[in-house]
Amino acid sequence: MDESVSFVKQNFLNAFGESPSVVSRAPGRVEVLGNHTDYNEGYVLSFAVDKGVWAACGGSTTEQIKLLSSHYGDSPITLHETVPQKENPWTNYPLGVYAVLRDNGFPVRPFNMAVYGNVPLGAGLSSSAALEVACGIALTTLFDFQVEPAELAKHCQRAEHTFAGTHCGLLDQFSSIFGKKDHVLFIDFRSLDHQTIPLPSHNLCVAVTTSGISHSLVESAYNERREECARAATFFSRSDPSVRTLRDISPERLMSAKGALDDTAYRRALHIVGENERVLNGIQLLRQGDLVQFGKLLHQSHESSRVNFENSCPELDTLVDIAGMIEGVYGSRLTGGGFGGATLSLLDWESREEFEAKIREKYTAKTGAEANVYFASVDDGARVVEP
Repeated sequence: MDESVSFVKQNFLNAFGESPSVVSRAPGRVEVLGNHTDYNEGYVLSFAVDKGVWAACGGSTTEQIKLLSSHYGDSPITLHETVPQKENPWTNYPLGVYAVLRDNGFPVRPFNMAVYGNVPLGAGLSSSAALEVACGIALTTLFDFQVEPAELAKHCQRAEHTFAGTHCGLLDQFSSIFGKKDHVLFIDFRSLDHQTIPLPSHNLCVAVTTSGISHSLVESAYNERREECARAATFFSRSDPSVRTLRDISPERLMSAKGALDDTAYRRALHIVGENERVLNGIQLLRQGDLVQFGKLLHQSHESSRVNFENSCPELDTLVDIAGMIEGVYGSRLTGGGFGGATLSLLDWESREEFEAKIREKYTAKTGAEANVYFASVDDGARVVEP
């Protein structure tokens, strides 16, 4: 039995005096290309990773929900009301999923749950979405009802909106649900059509490097960026009602609006429109097996994040610059919401030791902070582990 499964089951037993009825697991995700494009109905490339969240769940004999996380103490937290929690804010994710499912007519009831995760917190790998999805799958299994996977992603997104206060897109939940081992997931966030594309090399290594600068999307400029993108789209929709989001704007059309559109909104749009182009180009390069050119798209993406979207920071820029000087690295960029967090680097497997050593040495020398390097493998999406 997987050590993580054994651990979360034992935690449940210790807390509630019985074994759980179901154990689920949902992975974290890495955004490969398509930064902040999901809520603009654009395109994204991502994959699920082998670090995730496990949820052990059982029915309750009371009318209360009890939640335990190994990261936040040894005693379960009893929730008397289904409302956003100011204390123990991590409980808003499972509680929110329960509330959204209940409000949509699904037969959920109070439950006991223990959760455990090994997704590095605050690193842009979406530990929050992994927690939501793991809880959602556990509840559908425990109470024996079906939810279409794409709908479950939407319910988890709604939970994060209403209970955690983050107006996230669907990327994180979709990636956690639909990821496939050794494949990149392509998602069209207008139609929600998706497909998996094989990675061209089994010798490819995924490195996620944390900057030591933690981020909270609720407290950061994430919601502000959404508003700026909407403002840019509204500029075009005033004269063309067919424009719904920046997805509908071509690079040429955007260039023609330079000067008429305010500078901030223009640069935000330039990033989103460019990211959509990079995703579509990236798909073709992956199918051709051209990791060298694909890696260049990652560098272009980061530069756009730095200059146009302004969701990078000096520490992330330093990590990307260092990675770009290491032999065997195809490309590097910030991943996730930005404003701190982590970078993604794609490199040859044989370059791992040199990569980690140089990142640690040069990053500390430049910033005084410590970078942590996680080598992840591309894994399958969420699933029930037991029974």
